[in-house]
Amino acid sequence: MALTWLSGCSFDAKIKPKQQQLAANIYAQLALGYMESGHLTLAEQRLNKAIALMPNGQLTLRATKQWQLMQLARP
Repeated sequence: MALTWLSGCSFDAKIKPKQQQLAANIYAQLALGYMESGHLTLAEQRLNKAIALMPNGQLTLRATKQWQLMQLARP
């Protein structure tokens, strides 16, 4: 249900702050899950959406840090 709502929203000023935070958190959680399962393309896409919505959000920052650690560990 949340994914249906997220797929239809655009990243503009019309999104209320609470909705924007919720969407960013969902995208960040998805990014973390995709990173964990090895789906890095999907992880990067979801992380970019989280960053676009709420770059300084707690979950966005956590996912960004995890992404950076993964990139450093790549051979």
